[in-house]
Amino acid sequence: MRSLLISLRDPDDPMAEQELRCFQTTSGIVDLRKVHAAETALDAQLLASADVFFFGGSGAYSVLDTHGWVGGMLDFLLRVVDARKPAWASCFGFQGLALALGGEVNRDDARQELGCFPIDRVPGVADPVFDGAPTTFYAQLGHHDHVDGLPAGVTLLCTGRAIRNQAFKVDGAPFWATQFHPELRKATTMERWNYYRPHYAGDPERAARIDRLMDESPDTPEAEGIIRQFVTVAREIVEG
Repeated sequence: MRSLLISLRDPDDPMAEQELRCFQTTSGIVDLRKVHAAETALDAQLLASADVFFFGGSGAYSVLDTHGWVGGMLDFLLRVVDARKPAWASCFGFQGLALALGGEVNRDDARQELGCFPIDRVPGVADPVFDGAPTTFYAQLGHHDHVDGLPAGVTLLCTGRAIRNQAFKVDGAPFWATQFHPELRKATTMERWNYYRPHYAGDPERAARIDRLMDESPDTPEAEGIIRQFVTVAREIVEG
């Protein structure tokens, strides 16, 4: 099963390699490849080069930025939807997919989520990827932007206590997306937080509060299980 991570980070950002390792470890796809949206043609040839796609976070960028590669990435997300190829998007990828489909994304630093938070499944909504997850589970989060309005044609799967829209699936396409990071564990979240610390919290007191929150937070094996279940479902689709 040819699998590709479209990295939304700068090529020289060490967290790009960290993200690849996180997806490889959590998904079990050790031969997962990576290309960078900022330097790769996101075209039909790339679409044909993989059976399954992953889109992750960005750290230094917003889906609301005017960089040319961001617009190209939004267009490519729609190409993947139209091709009905199994795909997963976390955080920046989640926001980008929502925006590309016509949803509303806003930036509000006062509503940042950094650390480990409870996530609730939407009652009564069945889904082959999320059905094995508990009604409430903990997941790793780190974001400035928020999907405040879901686009038409998606099904909400999970909600949060502070930020409502946390996971959805595109109707009629095997594309799942989450605001949270099921590919991250407590240790890798802390590693990423320490690298992006100046970007997320210039106030030393606020940074210290986040340090305490992360240090006291639990690990998130239930969220990791969602990624593994996605791979199982994707493999069934690809292999027919």
